[in-house]
Amino acid sequence: MNRHNIKNLTRSTALGLSTLVLISCSGYNKIVKMPEVNEVPPGQYERIIKLNDPEGIPDKTIAGLVFIKKGANVCTDYPRQEIIKSLDELTMTEKNSYRYFSNYAITTEIETLGFVSIPIEYRAILWKNEKDENCKYEVQVEYINKERGDFSGERNENVHGGGHGR
Repeated sequence: MNRHNIKNLTRSTALGLSTLVLISCSGYNKIVKMPEVNEVPPGQYERIIKLNDPEGIPDKTIAGLVFIKKGANVCTDYPRQEIIKSLDELTMTEKNSYRYFSNYAITTEIETLGFVSIPIEYRAILWKNEKDENCKYEVQVEYINKERGDFSGERNENVHGGGHGR
């Protein structure tokens, strides 16, 4: 083996080990599968987290809703969220959009902790963390740019009314 290959092998090994250490120290260490459901059952929820998307076009200003049952330790990492008491607090446009959302159950081996409703342009990942008593389950919601296969969460939509020569 020449010197260049040994150097690359050492770098790759160090990078791989560093990645494993970061993953194990990050806290949220297990992805939990969320089964899809036809609808969110009506009933009383301890809280509903509304995920706002102010950059969305008028009929897409809501990035999702997270329905949390009483006593469940569920949180989200979404940067623009607000707690609402019921769906009556949604605007008429948001209520209309909500009817077409995909719905998923937040479940453990024993019980259902809540539900996630998101537009088809988004994806939700449920992380389990045994170390955090206040947030044992974190819902991560991300925007998906399907046109380019980009999962970065950044929007690349054409916005009308601001460009010259279009």
